[in-house]
Amino acid sequence: MTDAEADAMDIVDVLAQVVLVGGAVMLVVGLAAVGSLWYVVRRIRRSRRLRRGVDRGRLTVRAVTADDAGRRLARMRLEVQRSVDATERAIGAAESQGAPVGAMPSVAASLVRTGHQLDDELRLAEIEPDAELRRAWVAWLTDQVAEHARLCADLRRSVFSATMATGPSQLTRAGDHLALEVEALQAWGTSYRTRRAA
Repeated sequence: MTDAEADAMDIVDVLAQVVLVGGAVMLVVGLAAVGSLWYVVRRIRRSRRLRRGVDRGRLTVRAVTADDAGRRLARMRLEVQRSVDATERAIGAAESQGAPVGAMPSVAASLVRTGHQLDDELRLAEIEPDAELRRAWVAWLTDQVAEHARLCADLRRSVFSATMATGPSQLTRAGDHLALEVEALQAWGTSYRTRRAA
């Protein structure tokens, strides 16, 4: 072999190694990108908060752009979802504050289940192709949605009044604890200053 052929073979070997290593690196980077994208999409699809926000956005658009029955159905779905969310938040807040809620969580769970059933019926009414049947469904579901909203509001009022009954005592306890700590710090400050002065 001549020097020129040896140099050419060395260049070919180097190029083959560069292509092989570069291809392997690109494959690893590509697989990492695909895996990351898959993970992000999976997390987004499973996110209850994000899904609820997207659904609420769609309903808001339908509440403005659809025909009269479609707008009313979308508004009723939004009302049911808002009532359910507010009820869950009220019960959660009362329980986290240690307020006496009694059997209210089970009543709230029942109202949440009823709200989901109403939402399913409203969703079915929205996709109904017959306009006359959709209007009849709207008339039938309007009273049920209003009753559900009233019951949820009554539950929230009851939870609110129970929370308000326990609120002042918690504030009093917190104020007493703060006063005790202030006294302790003042006593410590006085004794610390007298020791330093001596």
